[in-house]
Amino acid sequence: MNRSRRRNCNTVNAASLARWIVMTAFLALAGLAYVYLTLQLYHLGERRKAVENELASLRTQNDIAAGQIAALTSRSALQRRLKEGYLKMIPVSESKIVRLTIPARPTDEEAIQPVVNPLPQHESK
Repeated sequence: MNRSRRRNCNTVNAASLARWIVMTAFLALAGLAYVYLTLQLYHLGERRKAVENELASLRTQNDIAAGQIAALTSRSALQRRLKEGYLKMIPVSESKIVRLTIPARPTDEEAIQPVVNPLPQHESK
């Protein structure tokens, strides 16, 4: 009766089963990582596109502001505002003006003076 029991009992190769389980788990993890990274790439692409659009909008606003500043600070605009009474100009008093003068160089013998040395000439024989 022992013989008939052995025939009906199927043996399982544990090493082969473990190998297939490890390979299946590795492929499942690789697939999940691929899907996660693909979704993250998509979301980062959308975020980058939004930031680029915002940058373009800010550059446009900056150009518009630069044009307005140029228009408002032009000589004709300032003269017009002065005539309208929006601006008030007062003359600058002499006491508020600072003048810088270059001090005269001393002509003493001991003073440092720039010198150009002539190049030595080679004598030919």
